[in-house]
Parts: sequence; structure tokens; C-alpha cells
Amino acid sequence: VAGCKTEGKINPTAGGGGLAGDWRPDGGGYTAQLQSGVFSTIAGDTGNVISQGNYVAISETQVNLEWKSNITGASNSAQCLRPDPNTLNCTDAGGKSFVLRRT
Repeated sequence: VAGCKTEGKINPTAGGGGLAGDWRPDGGGYTAQLQSGVFSTIAGDTGNVISQGNYVAISETQVNLEWKSNITGASNSAQCLRPDPNTLNCTDAGGKSFVLRRT
């Protein structure tokens, strides 16, 4: 649109733009919930929130996660590649890889 100027980074995949919803790891055990920039994990057996943090979609194919464990208090982060709309291939700050799939 002519005459319009946008400041800052536009985030096409955050919130309702494609990432929002429930995701599960291949190994099970918890559900990761992404909603409006908030990232949390819910224990599969108890329903307790086991970690909370945030996510940022860098592009349509790259997502960064940051969280703090409610159990240990430890902070962590991960960089994720999104090869398709229903898969996040992530590697955390310690080098551990995990895959989240949309449920």
C-alpha cells in the first residue's frame, strides 16, 4: 500500500499466524503450547505447567524459544527450523536436539 510505513520487524508466523496451538515431542511426555508469543510446556501425566517462556518467529522457517523450568529454575533456549507448517526441528543451547509436531 503506497504511503504506508511499518516500523520494526513484522512477525508473520507468531501468535495466530501459524504457530499457535499444541505441539508434542516425538518422545511424548509433555505438550508444548504456543500462543501469542508465550511458550509453555504441560506435563502429560499431571497437567502441571513444567516450564514457561516465550517464542519469536524470526521467519516462516526459523523460530527461537526461550524458557525457564518451573521444576529446576534453570533457563534454556532453542533454535528451531520449520521445514513444514507442522514440524519444528529444534536444538537447545546445550546441543540437545528435539522435534515438536503439531497436534
